[in-house]
Amino acid sequence: MATDQTPNNKTCPRCGAHFVCTHDAFCQCVGVRLNEKARAYLRTHYSDCLCRTCLEEVARKLEY
Repeated sequence: MATDQTPNNKTCPRCGAHFVCTHDAFCQCVGVRLNEKARAYLRTHYSDCLCRTCLEEVARKLEY
């Protein structure tokens, strides 16, 4: 995940979609609820941000 507060154009490492990561309340990932299992999965498998669609898919698949 990015460490500064500058918006970044990113490419999702899971699906290849392009998105902007803004690091604030308007970021595309705000509101995606991830349980601890999903967070652990993401930390293990990815070193950067995923697009909202992929975050929602991971959250759904690892909901329980």
